[in-house]
Amino acid sequence: MNVRVRFDWIIAITFLAGGPSWAQSPYAPGGDGGQTRPAAIQYLPPESYYQGQQAAPNFGPPPSNLYAELLPADRGFAFDHDSRRDLNFKQMLSGSWLRLEYLQGYLQRDDSHVLGTPIHVGDPPPLGGPAQDVVDVSNQFLLLFADSTDLVDGITGAYAQVPTTGQVSWHNAQGMRASFGIPILKVATLETSFWGYANQRAELNTPAIPAPSQYAPGIPPLEDDNSIPFPLGPHGTNLTTFLATTLTTDGVPGSRIMLYDAGFTSQYESRLKAGNIDLVLNWKTPELGWRMQPIIGYRHEQYGERLAFGGTFDNRSGFLDGVGILATPQTNMIDSKVLNQRDQIEFGLRNELATRFFTVGVQEKFALGSNVVRGSVHTSNLREPGTIPGSLDDPASTSSSERRVVVAPTFDLDVYAKIRMNQWLNFRVGYSLIVMSNLGVADESIRFNEVSDGMGGTLPDVGANLGFGHRVISALTIGGEIVLP
Repeated sequence: MNVRVRFDWIIAITFLAGGPSWAQSPYAPGGDGGQTRPAAIQYLPPESYYQGQQAAPNFGPPPSNLYAELLPADRGFAFDHDSRRDLNFKQMLSGSWLRLEYLQGYLQRDDSHVLGTPIHVGDPPPLGGPAQDVVDVSNQFLLLFADSTDLVDGITGAYAQVPTTGQVSWHNAQGMRASFGIPILKVATLETSFWGYANQRAELNTPAIPAPSQYAPGIPPLEDDNSIPFPLGPHGTNLTTFLATTLTTDGVPGSRIMLYDAGFTSQYESRLKAGNIDLVLNWKTPELGWRMQPIIGYRHEQYGERLAFGGTFDNRSGFLDGVGILATPQTNMIDSKVLNQRDQIEFGLRNELATRFFTVGVQEKFALGSNVVRGSVHTSNLREPGTIPGSLDDPASTSSSERRVVVAPTFDLDVYAKIRMNQWLNFRVGYSLIVMSNLGVADESIRFNEVSDGMGGTLPDVGANLGFGHRVISALTIGGEIVLP
């Protein structure tokens, strides 16, 4: 009987017969009840390496701090350099800068103002005077007064003048300017600046009042030959005996004069604080070469002035005939304050020429907006100096104020150069010029007047009457600039 076994059956039987033994292999899943595992493989040097030692070292598990070194724990506020948010924030601050500058400046006035009004000297004019009866007190003028010691005609003359503010200026004005800029999406930079000057003080330039021993040679006697011209020219031509403040009467030239023959004091102050916030557009800003950036923003300025002046009269000049030197000198004071609050929209253009280590630039801005002006005038014993004590019912003090809103233009020019010291520090030097127009100013905001009381007398009417001018501030600047990488 011939038995034929098919080849495919032989393969199937062989596979089934070997299955149980394969399941018991330590390499099979679940083999040996799931308890048998392959032995750990250790890579050790040959036994000859440990000759002379007790036994081969046991390397054991890895140190416990290895994972802490490879994966450090959370450090609180430290930047996670893998965080997209932190990377975006760092990129946003990249290119930001902070600049601090010292300003050494000069505040210049635009005009001169006389602290008084024209006066009426009567008709006919005094001996030797021109054919006019109104005197311009911006020049010296001659006062005639009774003198019982004069044996010729009993009249004596002396020169007087009204102080002016023409030579007042504030030199060596010192200030600081802080600026900060943040780039915005590579299309613009948001910049803000704050600057200000320390309060500036100056005195009016007036001639010294002579001491009593100097009066006799300084007073020109009036003789019959009419040899004394009138008026005699600008300030300082002749010895000045009196400083004076003059008033109009009911708004027209009068004869009210306050005289100071014992002393005169004055102080003129100014102060400036300002700030702006601008959007500087990156119109043409290559890395190197010529750059052009338009500017638009908001500007705020606070400019204030204060002028206080007054004098003392004790009759050492003999103006009051037969009275002698006063036991209690007469004093007065006029105090004028003005504050400007200017809010403006500004437009400008910045042009720079940049090289790898050096940058020069010119920036010009023009601002236009509103100016809220507040002025006040305070007086004390205004008309007493030069009068007979007790002859006037003068208030011990008066106050008045005024407020107006006007258009406020400002021009601002900066010329500068920057030297790159390293990747994050620049040295900067430059020149700044600011012209502020339509400013309320203290010396032109005083109304010098008195009014009739209807009974043959007058009452003081010195108060606030806002006047306007402009101021020019020029300064050299020097400072440093820090740039974030």
